[in-house]
Amino acid sequence: MKAGDQTRDSLHTSAAPKDQYAPSRKGILSILPTACVPYAELMRLEKPAGLYAFYFPYIIGICYAACIRDSPPSLERMMSLACLFLVWSVILRGAACSWNDNIDQEFDRKVLRCRLRPIARGAVSTAQGHLFTAALCLAEIPILLYLPAGCTYHAVPVTILFMLYPFAKRVTYYPQVILGFPFAWAIFICCTALEVDPFHPQVFASAACLFMANVSWTIIYDTIYAHQDIKDDVAAGVKSMAVRFAHSTKLLTSILAAAQVTLLLVAGRLARLSSLYFIASCGGAAFALTNMIVRVDLEVPASCAGWFHRGFWYVGGSIAIGLFGAYLERQPAWNAVHHN
Repeated sequence: MKAGDQTRDSLHTSAAPKDQYAPSRKGILSILPTACVPYAELMRLEKPAGLYAFYFPYIIGICYAACIRDSPPSLERMMSLACLFLVWSVILRGAACSWNDNIDQEFDRKVLRCRLRPIARGAVSTAQGHLFTAALCLAEIPILLYLPAGCTYHAVPVTILFMLYPFAKRVTYYPQVILGFPFAWAIFICCTALEVDPFHPQVFASAACLFMANVSWTIIYDTIYAHQDIKDDVAAGVKSMAVRFAHSTKLLTSILAAAQVTLLLVAGRLARLSSLYFIASCGGAAFALTNMIVRVDLEVPASCAGWFHRGFWYVGGSIAIGLFGAYLERQPAWNAVHHN
C-alpha cells in the first residue's frame, strides 16, 4: 500500500547498508522483545505517517457528523469516539499492512526500500503473516461491538477493499482510486457512530461529496508518494498512477485538487455549514494542496516522502479544523456569547 501501509519505507537504520537489515536502536522497536519486532514492523508502529492516512478521515468524519446531527453531540462524546477510532486505525492499518506485505512479498524483494520488510526478508513466514492479519481483524471486533450495529456493516466493505488493493497493483494503473474508497468510508462509519444515517435523503448528497473529496485527496498524496519508487516499480511490474502519469503527475494532481476543493464546497453548501468551514476547510485545503503540488519535487524521493507526511497535517488538519469550528458554533455556550 503506498500510503496506508507505507510500502516504500525502509526497515534499516541510516547507519546500516541499504541491503542489510539492522534493528532499530530508537523508538518503540528498541523497547520491544526481539521476537515482537518483526510483527511491530508489519504494523508500521515505528512509522506514524501512514497512520495519518487512516486516522484523519475519522477525525474529519466525526466533526462532519457532529455538524449535521440534529442535536450536536457533547465534546466528551466526540473525544471518546476520536480515541476509539485511533485504536481502530492502528489495528486496521496493521491488518492492511500485514496483508499487503504478504501478497506483495515478491514485489517487495525487487524494490530497494521494501526488500527488508519482515516477510520479504524471511523474519516472518507467509503463514505467520496471514495468522497475524487474522488476529488483528479479530481484535477489531470488540471495538465494533461498542459502536452502533450499523458500523459493522460499513466495516465489511472497508475490509474487502483493503484486501483487494494489493491485487489491483497487478491489473490496473489506478490502484490509488481503489485505495481511496476504504479510507473515505470513514465518513460513513463516523456518521453512523453518531446516529446519523449517511444514506438518508437529506444527508447523502453532502456526505457523498465529502466522501469523494477524501477519495481525491488519497489519490493525490498516494500518487506523489509513489513517485519515490517509480523506477523500481516499473522494473518489478508494479502498476500505479505514478507510473501511468509519470510525466504529467502535477497536472493530474492539480485537476484532482480542484475537484477535491469543489467537492468540499458543495458538501458544505448542501449541509449548510458555517463560514468557518468555508474559510478554514475549503480555503485551507486549497492553499495546502496548491503549496504541496507546486513545491514537491517528484524527482527527489525525500521531497515526495516529506510532502506526503506534511500533507496530512496541512490538508487534513485544515479540513478538520474548519469542521470542528462549525461544530463549536452549534454549541449553546458559543451562541450565548455571540448573542450577548
